[in-house]
Amino acid sequence: MDRIVVQPFGKRFVLALLLVAVLAVQFWTQSRYPALNEKAMMSGAIQLEDPLGFEAKFPLSPDDTTVERIAKSTGNWIKTNQRGMTFGILFAAAFLTLFGYIRKHSFKGSFANSALGLVMGAPLGVCVNCAAPIARGLYSGGARAESTLSAMIASPTLNIVVLTMLFSLFPFYMAVTKIALSLVMILIAVPVICRFLPKEQLQASIGKRAAAVTPDPHTSATDQENVVWAILYFIKDYALNLWFIVKTTVPLMLLAGFLGALVASLLPASLLENAGFGFFGLVGAALIGTFLPVPIGLDVVASGALMQAGLAPGYVMALLFTLGIFSVYSFFIVATAISLRSALLLGGTIFIVGILAGFGASQYHAWQTERALRMLTGWEFSLIGSAHAEEAGTAHVGAAPFREMAVPGARIVIEKHDFAPRSPAGETPFTRTEAWHLGIDKPTEFSLADMWPPFWEGRSIAAGDYDRDGKTDLVFASTEKGLHFYAGDGKGGFAPQTFDIGRIAEMPVFNAVLVDIDNDGWLDLFLTTYQDGNYVLKNVDGRFDAASLTQVKNRDDAILTMAASFADIDRDGDLDVALGNWAAGWYRTVPGEEARNRIVFNENGVLSGEKYADLPGLPGETLSILFSDIDTDGDADLLVGNDFEMPDMFYLGDGTGGLEAITRADGLIPMTTTTTMALKTADLHNTGRPGIYAAQIAGRSSGVSKKLKMRSLDQYCDGIEREADKAVCEKNMAIKRWYKSGHSFDPGYASKCQEMEGRYQAECKAMLVKDLAIQNRDPSICKLIPAGATRARQLCEIHFRPFRKPAEAEMEKTVPQILRRNVLLEPRPGGGFVETAEAEGLDVGGWSWDTKFADVDNDGFLDVYIVNGTWVPNEVSPSNLFFHNRGDGTFVEASNAFGLEDYLITAAATRIDLDGDGDLDFITQPVNGPVMAFINNSTTGNAIVFDFEDHVGNRFGIGNRVVVKAGEKIWTREIQLGGGFMSFDAAEAHVGLGEVEAVNSVTVHWADGGETTLDGPLPAGARYRIVRHGETVN
Repeated sequence: MDRIVVQPFGKRFVLALLLVAVLAVQFWTQSRYPALNEKAMMSGAIQLEDPLGFEAKFPLSPDDTTVERIAKSTGNWIKTNQRGMTFGILFAAAFLTLFGYIRKHSFKGSFANSALGLVMGAPLGVCVNCAAPIARGLYSGGARAESTLSAMIASPTLNIVVLTMLFSLFPFYMAVTKIALSLVMILIAVPVICRFLPKEQLQASIGKRAAAVTPDPHTSATDQENVVWAILYFIKDYALNLWFIVKTTVPLMLLAGFLGALVASLLPASLLENAGFGFFGLVGAALIGTFLPVPIGLDVVASGALMQAGLAPGYVMALLFTLGIFSVYSFFIVATAISLRSALLLGGTIFIVGILAGFGASQYHAWQTERALRMLTGWEFSLIGSAHAEEAGTAHVGAAPFREMAVPGARIVIEKHDFAPRSPAGETPFTRTEAWHLGIDKPTEFSLADMWPPFWEGRSIAAGDYDRDGKTDLVFASTEKGLHFYAGDGKGGFAPQTFDIGRIAEMPVFNAVLVDIDNDGWLDLFLTTYQDGNYVLKNVDGRFDAASLTQVKNRDDAILTMAASFADIDRDGDLDVALGNWAAGWYRTVPGEEARNRIVFNENGVLSGEKYADLPGLPGETLSILFSDIDTDGDADLLVGNDFEMPDMFYLGDGTGGLEAITRADGLIPMTTTTTMALKTADLHNTGRPGIYAAQIAGRSSGVSKKLKMRSLDQYCDGIEREADKAVCEKNMAIKRWYKSGHSFDPGYASKCQEMEGRYQAECKAMLVKDLAIQNRDPSICKLIPAGATRARQLCEIHFRPFRKPAEAEMEKTVPQILRRNVLLEPRPGGGFVETAEAEGLDVGGWSWDTKFADVDNDGFLDVYIVNGTWVPNEVSPSNLFFHNRGDGTFVEASNAFGLEDYLITAAATRIDLDGDGDLDFITQPVNGPVMAFINNSTTGNAIVFDFEDHVGNRFGIGNRVVVKAGEKIWTREIQLGGGFMSFDAAEAHVGLGEVEAVNSVTVHWADGGETTLDGPLPAGARYRIVRHGETVN
């Protein structure tokens, strides 16, 4: 050891080594890698809360002044870097102490010393801000400049988790370029730079090092310290070195954080938006990237987000290289520790290499694009439409009246149907099974042509008794077969049915809603299609026939009605429809007028679209729309959930068909979500008034593994039982691994099409040409897609439609939006709502889609089930999430405990009593997977169900509010048709009663006005049909 350690410091040397090891292990296992693993899991879905960090301790608001924004961002930067900087300072002091005990700190050759820096820095895996104090400690401890600078660069750029994120988010050539140039900087550029430094700057002389670096020996060099003195003097040495590091790095750290926040806050968000590639823009991107002190991983995530937003590849590459490898803080540390010349040379070299990287990436991308277009359009296309084509009731069961009563203007008949015996108990309250076991044999319908919105978001599912045999049936929308029908047997089984649906079979159907349009007591189908219009398919005595198909006019420029909701908004006795129109999504987040929503009024049972009212406000990408009486005044109100930055809209109805928008100034609704995917209302706490739940992309980048359940995409298809479904799934997942669409597209993907056959090859060619057009902002490329490839051409052309960004004054009138968590609005005394999602445990829902309120264990309180997932590039698939209502105003996540976990990407679901036993089951329609069933095995708790047959208002009682009382207890349910996401439940009110065996009264607030109270007792354990006849009673 004497050849390595200066004597008599052997014991102190061992203590220093132990401290370095303990600090490293503690940081790696408790902070750095767990946090980075979470960010890697969410990589493609992370939303930044601050320009300089993943999360904001002090949330930024559009209402903040510039000074407030800078102050908050500085505070957020300090909070974000707190752990890493603390480690950096402690570790720097440890290195400084260690170096004081060893004889040799470097090699003779400059390149060897840079290699030593690589070996020291790469395993640390800390951010550029945290590496700066460590670099200070290394240099002050005697390491040569080459080792110091190389270690500082290697630490943030060669972290293994960040490299994993890099390859998952970026085209292969960008990822390789970043790594290669980082290694060039570490192993070549740094040694060359150091040759331009004076010899005395290459290594700190003994006199210029920290005082404690040359420790005082307690004994003579020929003696050995005992353990006690070694420990005491080691503590002294470390304390002195720690103080040296703190006083020389922390003030500069705070200054760098402030300067970074200042620059990030003053830079316009739209600085490079839609900017064509150019020299000055490239210089600006490289300069910004070299300056900003970002935390580890932000270089990858921020550059990826900008790439997704459409930033030119050259700019993206410049930022990807310069962000995270150097910063203004690095500059300060290098300038004060070594020299200003070394800081300028290193920063200037990184800046110039960033420019060259951006220019090279731009040129390479242009060459790849031209090559890809030659490959894709030079081949003979098979028509996608042709390829798809090649693969390819009884009377109402009534009951003897349970009770009859006369009310003014009407006669009420109550029919009672007892529940079937309860399902046997299982290991968990729900049993998950593939629905083909129940007879729902719908195949997995997903291919490469579906890997773009709206197709990657699935198709609708609807429940209702369309043949009036007393059993609930199912209808699935399909963009390959039009529709799939399954008749329920009331015992948990289904049988597929076929009808002559004519040209509907050729339509890309997204929504199929079971709804009685003509009020004849038979559930018709309201259909929405992608670029093929909206329709009503009439139900004639339990059968659907193409001869009865009629079109419902929408806007002439409409793309897709993604959401629909029904109510008798004008109280004329039939159901009107709210059309939630959607245009493009994803990259074109601000739509044009083609996405403006409208109300289509039903005229005497005919929904033609001739009578309509366009909704006021800003048009958005509507994913959810819901009629619901949110202020319980008896009039149908309307909630509109829009994706992206266009705000949600809330309207109060007047009972005559009019709607008035709620504004920010009204103060009724304090906030809503930004990326809204589902809106639902319900009385979650049995207060008699409904709350509003808005679901979006909800989950922060840290703590995600504790709040969300994740599974690697490598396991996505593992549990699928049927070989045909599994084969389709695995084929698509293999494509997903390399295919990053849109702005993330790598033109080199063109060669992948050659490896495919049949429909997949045709779809590959068409979709990739679409991506090239979008990535290059060149609508003329869309024309290179063959006319037969209808879907890809439509997707391409829609992207380039004109739109208008709203003025700031328009946005200020709308309800404020928040990111990263769901919103629960509970009614407050005196009117309006207060936000309570976090307090109640409903703030995190993952990539939330359809949301169900259902009392699954019949304990008397509504629970929440959120189906989950996204095809957006990332490395994991989240599970559906179930939140059990504790009955005390809070919810607890219990997906696993209740057997409701499922890691298949799912957007649509229906709540249904499969076997008529009084407890609620679920049917879900995953993306790239088979239909799933969750069978309720609950054997506890009583329940009661109400449905309607109304011969005065709309037949199925849509919009009725049902108030059930038993003693002091009260339950409220509203019959809704809409909301959530592409999911439509049967029109019924299910009420879990807990131990209550009979209810005292039921009050029906009819959708057309007025109310009826039905006195009890009404025993639990049955379904009650409330029939209202329009007979005048004297």
